[in-house]
Amino acid sequence: MKISAQLIKEIQSHYLEYAQGSLSATGSTPLPPECAKPGSLIYVSSPDQLKTALEIPAGIIVCLKKILKESIELKADQALFLTPAIPAAMALINPLFDTKKSRWPMGIHPSAHISPSAKLGDNVTVSINCVIGDEVIIGENTFIGPNSVVEKGAQIGSSTYLHPSVFIGANCIIGNHCEIHPHTTIGSDGFGYAKDPQTGIAHKIPQLGIVVLEDHVELGANCAIDRATLTETRICSGTKLDNLVHIAHNCVLGKNGFYTAGFMTAGSSEIGANFACGGGVVVADHIKITDNVTLGGRSAVTKDVTESGAYTGYPLEPWREGLRTLANLPNVSEMRKQISEIRKHLGLDKDSP
Repeated sequence: MKISAQLIKEIQSHYLEYAQGSLSATGSTPLPPECAKPGSLIYVSSPDQLKTALEIPAGIIVCLKKILKESIELKADQALFLTPAIPAAMALINPLFDTKKSRWPMGIHPSAHISPSAKLGDNVTVSINCVIGDEVIIGENTFIGPNSVVEKGAQIGSSTYLHPSVFIGANCIIGNHCEIHPHTTIGSDGFGYAKDPQTGIAHKIPQLGIVVLEDHVELGANCAIDRATLTETRICSGTKLDNLVHIAHNCVLGKNGFYTAGFMTAGSSEIGANFACGGGVVVADHIKITDNVTLGGRSAVTKDVTESGAYTGYPLEPWREGLRTLANLPNVSEMRKQISEIRKHLGLDKDSP
């Protein structure tokens, strides 16, 4: 697949500046400079990468602006764009190469089961072996991937993409421009039981609430988002979940959060806007975390975090203190041994002479 420099120029973003070259130049699917072939579109973030892109030669070069100290000589069929941030440029250009909607046939597949009471907007795709339940509402331009199930009363907004084998539980609400990756479950029952102290039998508490995903939410593969006991579990707009994330019943995740793989939170916790974390973070139940908090990987949160900032470890500590604790951990055994010897020398231990 190829795109033209003219098409990139039409994006018109302050993250992309047309610098020089032919607007009829084309670039094939982006590759790293070390893997690129003649005619590729190449992102470069160092002088060495720029040199490589010119030698290959690349069809279209997207260059980190700060490394370009002087004008360069291009071939007649090349074009150069400048950007202050390569990831931002990728977010603008790479969608032009994204073919996910062409991986499966568009439209309503004959094998799909769609309830007569379901309402589908224009240009909706319901792919192979999907099941769409009663009273479901699906907005325009939405794609439902193969083997996905949307239960009774669920609502899905416009321009949302469900990859294969996604489950949307009854009455749950999915916003516009969301993306949900394979084997993710939205609206499974929350883990709620009442245990009889006399018999030890755990009696299930039916989970009557729903899950709400606001607009521009993305969920990775194999995520599990539990429905609330009575009201709603909510993931607010712009939030992104990595693979293997579990959000328990009644939780609220604030706007524009980034939740890395292995994140888990127990029920009824609330996490503020602009949250970010490393992998494997765990949050206990009924915890409140304020806005603008960052947690290091493998951290555990067992009490409220009321001040914005970066934290790490278990027990959770402010970032610098947590790093000191981690640095000291390998020395703890030797320190304990030394302290024991000192106490014996001072006659403080009961077994000392």
